Amino acid sequence: MSWYYHHNGNSLGPVEAAEMQRLFQDQAITGDTLVWTEGMAQWTPYASSPLAVVAGVVPGETTHLCAECGKSFPAGDMLQYEGAWVCAACKPVFFQRIKEGVTPRGQFKLASIGRRFVAVFVDGILLGLLGVILLWPFYAAIFTTFSHFTPGHPPKMPTFSLGFTLYQYTVSYGLPAAYEIFFIGTYGATLGKMLMKIKVVTPDGGRISYARATGRYFAKILSGIICYIGYLMAFWDEEKRALHDRICGTRVISQEGA
Repeated sequence: MSWYYHHNGNSLGPVEAAEMQRLFQDQAITGDTLVWTEGMAQWTPYASSPLAVVAGVVPGETTHLCAECGKSFPAGDMLQYEGAWVCAACKPVFFQRIKEGVTPRGQFKLASIGRRFVAVFVDGILLGLLGVILLWPFYAAIFTTFSHFTPGHPPKMPTFSLGFTLYQYTVSYGLPAAYEIFFIGTYGATLGKMLMKIKVVTPDGGRISYARATGRYFAKILSGIICYIGYLMAFWDEEKRALHDRICGTRVISQEGA
């Protein structure tokens, strides 16, 4: 069964019932949002619709999102801890994480877009300097060729062996990949991120594996393919996730005061 709903004065849809319930759990719509499906005489608030009955929502009852699983539950069935709401099923895991010193989901202080930009800028400078040092023989050969340029006689570009060409490509493309995968997989942060006191974590605050760090690096290529739209997504995402963060299920958090 397909449903329609009102949002900011517009009628949106159709969407399936499961998607409507997910929108409610994510607080994209509220109990007062008008919804409609075929067979209904008029638009009805979500809290009074069959969708709410299936989801177990009582009209007028206050609900909150669980800081651990992200689902919506009535306030009476949840426990509040330092501003976070936790459902009954997640209480053991939630408090175990606190005991282990791991920040529970929903308790993160997300890193600002500005800090993330500066971190990328710093990493770019570091990699650029290191690349120049490692490729100095290549640049020196080209510089020597043009320094002996004679008017009327086009300079003959130096030829490089296959091995040096492979070395050049390894430095140009392999170095940035190895740098980010190593530091993100080992420390959760590159040198630029360490400087800005930000860190990449899993949704539950855990360490990023090398496999996920590798996937995140190559997913960043997708983020930059079309005018960096994948990066710009962080500006309107509720958890400041860029496209590569969405693909790999990562969050970038601030460690100020940690």
